[in-house]
Amino acid sequence: MIIPDQNATTAARIADAIGQRIISGELQPDAPLRQDHVAREFNSSHVPVREAFRQLEAQHLVVAQPRRGVRVAPLDTKSLKEIAEMRAALEVVALRNAAPKLTSQHWHGSNAS
Repeated sequence: MIIPDQNATTAARIADAIGQRIISGELQPDAPLRQDHVAREFNSSHVPVREAFRQLEAQHLVVAQPRRGVRVAPLDTKSLKEIAEMRAALEVVALRNAAPKLTSQHWHGSNAS
């Protein structure tokens, strides 16, 4: 039996992975997302997949349509520009917050594969 926290973590992991595919263009607008295929790919039950779809719908990355299932949301030029601008702004904030915390271990440790 899967505990609720694990379901939430699995749902977030699935939502993040699918969200990245949508944003990168790997998943095209209007592409269908099959619950059973996603569950199989992420080796999970359908419960976290449904939750991941709800999270993605709240982010306007997918749309759920009665009797048609879940599909990648259509993106118009205005939406794409807005998403790109938001990501650029967030990346600057993330770098600003991360830079003071970087140590030489971060730089040298990343090359020690």
